[in-house]
Amino acid sequence: MDFEQIKAITFRYPNFAYCSLEGKIKPLIEFLLDLGVSKSDIPKKILVQVPNLCRLSISGKIIPMMLYLEDMGVDKDQWAKVIYRFPGLLTYSRQKVQAIVDFLYELGLSSESIGVDISMLLKKSPGTLGHSIEGNLKPVTEFFLAKGYSMEEVRIIILRYAPLYTLSLTENLIPKWEFFLTMGYEKSELVKFPTYFGYSLEQRKRPRYVLVKESGVKMPLSKMLCLSDCDFEKVLKMKILKMVTTTTPRHE
Repeated sequence: MDFEQIKAITFRYPNFAYCSLEGKIKPLIEFLLDLGVSKSDIPKKILVQVPNLCRLSISGKIIPMMLYLEDMGVDKDQWAKVIYRFPGLLTYSRQKVQAIVDFLYELGLSSESIGVDISMLLKKSPGTLGHSIEGNLKPVTEFFLAKGYSMEEVRIIILRYAPLYTLSLTENLIPKWEFFLTMGYEKSELVKFPTYFGYSLEQRKRPRYVLVKESGVKMPLSKMLCLSDCDFEKVLKMKILKMVTTTTPRHE
């Protein structure tokens, strides 16, 4: 680690300066390297995000959590990828993770019901396991139920867009839902494409919808949002051209 990396880590976690180099930091780095984590990613991606990893016992805390998640179906050969994407996962308590898993199973999100298991959740949205049931998971579930979606539809929505449970109701879901209501799509579109909630309202949804509406063409919600700016412009121009050629009367 260079000076700037150490400075950044210490800024976020002042006690890092008191962590034993031989007793804590080196063993953690060696452990992560053994899992396949890139050496360069450890200071700039993992420790700078979760510096308090250095205070955790590898044998008493980190390994037991990993074994617990492996029992639930997490591929032990994928730990490097999981840790790279969400290093904070290793700091969670087993009790908290179990409570989240139990809630999801009660909701019907199990491998027996619709093909959802803990390994899928970790792959798509490991941050879900760190959120509050009462503060995040239940309110989000109840939000969609209150909007008229069935429990089965909520399950499908979560299956198709697992990060939904990590989004804020007030800052994300509610304003994006309210904008959705102005767009003229059927509510079922959000079951087909719940990733809608992952796109920026002001930077992508609103400006693209304005262009589509002003052009007078129709475009599926997924195509309107998923395409790159360049591809979106191409598709929009093609639809406008097609509309013009089909509505312009031919002269003999």
